[in-house]
Order: sequence, then structure tokens, then C-alpha cells
Amino acid sequence: MSNRSEILTEYRKANEKLDELKATEARQVEPCYQQTITIRPKYGQQMQELSAKCDYLNMILEAMAASED
Repeated sequence: MSNRSEILTEYRKANEKLDELKATEARQVEPCYQQTITIRPKYGQQMQELSAKCDYLNMILEAMAASED
């Protein structure tokens, strides 16, 4: 990851994958009108890792933008 375009590409891919996992989780939740349910994310660990990666890459992109000013 040496230049801005590579970092931006990796950020977009990670963010797209995170959105896909969130959508998949949302589709798998079945409504239950009779009782209280606890939702345990099937992809929770993957979503946390991707979220952390997106945060890290975004921080790098912001630092690069700030250094250009």
C-alpha cells in the first residue's frame, strides 16, 4: 500500500464487503412476534475486522489529504 489510489481501492473493497455482510445478516433475521429474541451475528467477527480495517485505511487517507494541504 504505497500510494493513495491503492489505499483507496482497498478501502472501497473492504467497505463493500462490510456492506455485503451487514445486508446478509439483515436478511437472515426472522421476525418473531410472540417473544423476545436475541440476535447473535453470524458474521460479527468478520464485520468487526472489516470495520477496523476501514477505520485504519480512512485514517491513512485523511492523513494523506491533510499533508497535501
